[in-house]
Amino acid sequence: MAQGLCKRPPEAALTQYQIFSGVWHYKTSTVCTSTQFIHFSAVTPLGHIPQSVIYVDEILTGCLLRDMVLQLQSSILGPLQLSDFIELEKMDTHCIDMIVRTLPDNLKEEGKLLVEASRISEEERLKERGHKFRKHSRHRGQACNEDAGEETLLKWRKKAEEASLPIAVARLVMELWSPKMRSHAEKLILQNAVKEGHLSEHHLKWVYVFGNPSEENGDDGWVINTEDHTIVDLIWEKFNIKEHFSQVSSHRAWIQRTYDRLKEHLPTLSPEIIERHDLSKFAFSQAIGYTLKWVHNTYHNIWKTACDLHLLNEPHHPQCWSKEESAESKRRKLELWLKDACDFSSGCPYGVDLTNLDLSTEELAEPFMLESFVDMVALEWERKKGQQLDITTRELVYIDDKFLSRYSKKQHQLVSSLIEQVVAADESWKSVSLREREGVLMRTLPKAKHPLFVCMWETQKKNEESRLKRMIKQKETNKEDCQDQEIVLTPEMEEKAYDNTFYIMVSKVVMELWEPSVRKHADDLIFTRAVQEKLISDHDVRWIMIYDGQTEKCDTSSKPPLVDNEMLVRLLWVDFNLREHFNQVQCHRHWVKQSYQRLAKFMPELKEEVIERHDLTKFTLVQSTGYTLKWVHDLNYSIWRRSCDMHLNYEPHHPQLWSKKHTPDYKKSCLETWLSAKATTSVDYGVELLSLDLASENMATVFLLESLVDMVAVEWERNKNKKPDLTYTELIYMEERFLARYSDSDKAFLLNLMDVIRKADDQ
Repeated sequence: MAQGLCKRPPEAALTQYQIFSGVWHYKTSTVCTSTQFIHFSAVTPLGHIPQSVIYVDEILTGCLLRDMVLQLQSSILGPLQLSDFIELEKMDTHCIDMIVRTLPDNLKEEGKLLVEASRISEEERLKERGHKFRKHSRHRGQACNEDAGEETLLKWRKKAEEASLPIAVARLVMELWSPKMRSHAEKLILQNAVKEGHLSEHHLKWVYVFGNPSEENGDDGWVINTEDHTIVDLIWEKFNIKEHFSQVSSHRAWIQRTYDRLKEHLPTLSPEIIERHDLSKFAFSQAIGYTLKWVHNTYHNIWKTACDLHLLNEPHHPQCWSKEESAESKRRKLELWLKDACDFSSGCPYGVDLTNLDLSTEELAEPFMLESFVDMVALEWERKKGQQLDITTRELVYIDDKFLSRYSKKQHQLVSSLIEQVVAADESWKSVSLREREGVLMRTLPKAKHPLFVCMWETQKKNEESRLKRMIKQKETNKEDCQDQEIVLTPEMEEKAYDNTFYIMVSKVVMELWEPSVRKHADDLIFTRAVQEKLISDHDVRWIMIYDGQTEKCDTSSKPPLVDNEMLVRLLWVDFNLREHFNQVQCHRHWVKQSYQRLAKFMPELKEEVIERHDLTKFTLVQSTGYTLKWVHDLNYSIWRRSCDMHLNYEPHHPQLWSKKHTPDYKKSCLETWLSAKATTSVDYGVELLSLDLASENMATVFLLESLVDMVAVEWERNKNKKPDLTYTELIYMEERFLARYSDSDKAFLLNLMDVIRKADDQ
């Protein structure tokens, strides 16, 4: 009766047994081709899970199960009771049968194995991803391919089981079916979608905007046209593509609502563009992949291909206009997208004149830029703003500046101006009351930006209150009892929300709303105060602003803030507490100097002038606002990450500057700026630019040594209790993971130097 048997390893000591569905293969075993599987799982005291597998073609009955148990007793497992079996699940053969019925005879055997093959590949992917993440956090000496724990393996196995059928169906449609079969099934599904009201018949020409498979493939390929009911049941119900259609349909409804609210501000955006929004997501070329990702929460190359197809071809996505695409490629895509347009009211489809459009830039044609804006607003309304139909227009249209970074600098400004225009048109902002310090902050801006400021402040305060409520909820020990109870902030927490909102708003105003010239004016005032309080010297200011010309281009015609200098300094130095950031940086610079004094004899290449300049750029506002937000107010906000990235990717003592993600020209520019010298200068600070291999990730020796001193100082200051009498060995000790960020060559250099320093304790 049994067709095959995989024996367990003889050394395993079995303690308990369990039957469960799925298939376990040893590396030496062959793929099972039968339709019913039983697994006997045994767990040893050490957590090893040997597996014994019997597979049969017949449907299992109690008698058959008993016979199989008896056979196992006598063959490999020894004494075993039926009561030891915890659970028995039959593999669902119905879906496999449906898959097979949609295939010709020569593919049926492959179809039978599709679910199991998908499970195996998904489990391998999960394991590979798990190993990838664990290798970055493993302890010293722990192998990156060390086996995951039993619980993790079971979790991966369960995820793979759940994902196996959706992946199998996706592969069936996109890999096994012929184009002609895929087109036949696509028509059936779209007819169902029309019947369900997800789209209309006249939308279908736009669904096929990137090509109609039936037109492209003619009579080539095979088709199974006798299993229409099976196809619809498998794709619509079992694969649950209907949920994807529902998601797209819902998003399109919010797009329409958003357009209806804002259309008076968008006169050049054709209603037909809105009607066409995301219709291509109903085509199989996108729908199959999107269903895998957003319905089944499963990653697969089929999803990535679908996503890339959408982003790189739908003109409301900036990716479609990337400089990586040639002008001719963009032209072909737009001609394809525009060919079925019905709106020629401006003399060309949707007002897009391809003959006069500069396709060499990354800038979207205006109608598509506006569609992109509507898309962002609709997403926020649908997912973040509670789908409130009575939301004010200013609350609806406001989008955080960080989400506008996808646009070119010019179009970023155009979208920002559009937001300001719509917000200002809604005069309800005037009813919002501000405290004195928020009022002072607002008055540093031109009056035209006051409505936007109020909208930003109001939105940020709501976000902070929600964040604090989530934190409180997470700290509750009995979450089940409190999950339905509304969290009410105490007066102290309300005040904290106010304070956090103020700190974030200062950073946003300084970094997003002030002109560079205003920032420069404020920088000068802050440096003057810092010199007065002896936190920096006059000599330091030149080096603090070393990158100012690279990061900002000042418009000298811009006016300074509309508040007096004393009030501006108080706002930043006292209320925002830049003073504490300056204190922290100076404290760290002190420990860098102390570390250098201890180690200088081991690194003669590192000049004291380099140490004197260490981290001075952290005092400029483009960095200090973010660092103050994070390290003074404990707010992990996007502006902090921007400031941090700026520091790491400009300062040459950080390996990030030397990364291969930066071009040699970029590195050369940063180094020339830091050195205040051109490449023709032979040596400066001990750095000979012409001798550096800027295509590699190897750091200049001077900055590599400064980086080591920096790490030693951080450890001494924070983790070694600032003890003054540390031995060299104690001083330079650090976990090896801190050296992982360096190139192999630089890491070897540092390890060798650290060994030399340690040996000095023996002299």
